[in-house]
Amino acid sequence: MEPKRLLVDGKMLCTGIQKAVSRSDEPILCLIREDKITLVAVSGLRLVISWEARLREPTATTMAFLIPPLVAELLSSNTICTQIGIAFELHGQNAAARLTDHFGSYELRWKSDFASFAGPKAFAQLIQAPNALVTVPHLRFSDAAHQAVAKLGYMHADRQISPSKLAVLIDLNFGQLLVNGEEIVTAESRRYYFDPRLVIRTLEFVREETLRVGITPLPSEPRRGYMSVLSKDGEWTIHCALLSIDKDTQELYPIPPGRNR
Repeated sequence: MEPKRLLVDGKMLCTGIQKAVSRSDEPILCLIREDKITLVAVSGLRLVISWEARLREPTATTMAFLIPPLVAELLSSNTICTQIGIAFELHGQNAAARLTDHFGSYELRWKSDFASFAGPKAFAQLIQAPNALVTVPHLRFSDAAHQAVAKLGYMHADRQISPSKLAVLIDLNFGQLLVNGEEIVTAESRRYYFDPRLVIRTLEFVREETLRVGITPLPSEPRRGYMSVLSKDGEWTIHCALLSIDKDTQELYPIPPGRNR
């Protein structure tokens, strides 16, 4: 089998990897399809963050490989950002990046082991942005989310409700965004519960004044879905996909400190 080869813009790639490594110290998934490059990082068991940009030149080559943390740190360095082009080669699990400057040529080689990438349930769907999106001011969404979390704190303290039974309810019916802190009951159509800590974390990842928000149900589990929050960051589009919880998955696992949680 012939290896796959592709030349990408070094500065664009470096900028994207810099964004990814600033949010995660786990392996980064790189997907290259037609006219797009997508970098994907997993943040815990329910949150997936991806950065997508258009390639300078469309390609017929499709590539998917993992970038380990050490390689990602090297490819995001200021030295690499000066590269005009980086040639990727993929042969099975063997990946390589070839770089050239006025001193000579260099090559990084590594194993692209997908077993080291712990994607959450329904990962393949979570990296797809929905077509139906509602435009929401960042400040309004953030204020509503923080008020919902404050309400949950009051409910826990005043009514002695276990935190594992509390969540942020997000409803996008009729194109209007409703955010509220509630005790988990049976989910209804397009009304989904989310881990309050991860709702706040999602809003920290996206910085644009206006966000695009959508909720997509999971075909395999009608009571569960995922929330997509998209914003622009230069030539990159950030997509945060947050998996919902319900009465059967309401245990709020501990989130260790760190940029990837």
